[in-house]
Amino acid sequence: MSRKAPPRPSFAPRNWGGWVAASLLWLLGWLPRPVGRALVWPVGPLAHALAGRRRQIAERNLQRCFPDWSADQRARVTRGTFDSVARMIAEMAWCWSGPMSRIRRISSVYGLEHLRAAEAQGKGVLLVTGHFTCLEIGGRILLDHADFGGVYRPLKSPVMEWYQTRGRLRYADFMVSKRNARQAVKILRGGGTVWYAPDQDFGPAQSGFAPFFGIQTASLLATQRLPAMTGCAVVPMFPRFVRGTGRYEVHVLPALENYPGEDPATDLARINALIESWVRQCPEQYWWIHRRFKTRPPGEPGFYD
Repeated sequence: MSRKAPPRPSFAPRNWGGWVAASLLWLLGWLPRPVGRALVWPVGPLAHALAGRRRQIAERNLQRCFPDWSADQRARVTRGTFDSVARMIAEMAWCWSGPMSRIRRISSVYGLEHLRAAEAQGKGVLLVTGHFTCLEIGGRILLDHADFGGVYRPLKSPVMEWYQTRGRLRYADFMVSKRNARQAVKILRGGGTVWYAPDQDFGPAQSGFAPFFGIQTASLLATQRLPAMTGCAVVPMFPRFVRGTGRYEVHVLPALENYPGEDPATDLARINALIESWVRQCPEQYWWIHRRFKTRPPGEPGFYD
């Protein structure tokens, strides 16, 4: 568990790329919001044009998840996904180095009473969300109203890992590597609140299969095991960017009742259904460029072949 950033990496040549990226993010965080958005906007169309493999993954995911859509609809959401990823760069910069006052002016939180009610039970709280492009700023907004930390996947670049962790610990209580699940258990047993996004494919060893958009999907068992081990409440929260107003919303939903149940597969399906319902509201803000359906049940052909 991290309560402080790792030591600052050296300026050795192997780290120069990371230092350039971190410096640009720092600068972007302090520029006026309209300027920052204008600077990152070209990244979306450019990545859509050049990142052929990621574009194909997004197109395949949308084709299977929304079979009733026309080709034009899928193409529009694919382009929108890359635009959302570009906007995410500015959002990360605002969170990690910019002043919080800018974010407060353009954000709203709904359903905070549900988190308060779960905390009042005196047990831990598992905040469950999905990999939406505005998850970083969504977490930052909610942390203005509650104390918690998150489970995350460390970055390969030592400079960016240092910069990301340092930036997040400006506002988060702690950061827990996904490789250190025992720390999350300890925090939950101690009555703490842990943010967790389980909707990624980490292979069959950590997963069970449950439907997601009608597709049997490798779904992380931690969302069922953590509350079973700790007795914590499971509270869904979902962020979104409202294009028409330029504002960000964080919606906190009531704690799941009778969770976990007796059947892990049913529990996984409940979590997937929650995430799916939110994806349907803002599909272009979901992380479609991830190979969410890479792991297949025995006997099924490859999803992305």
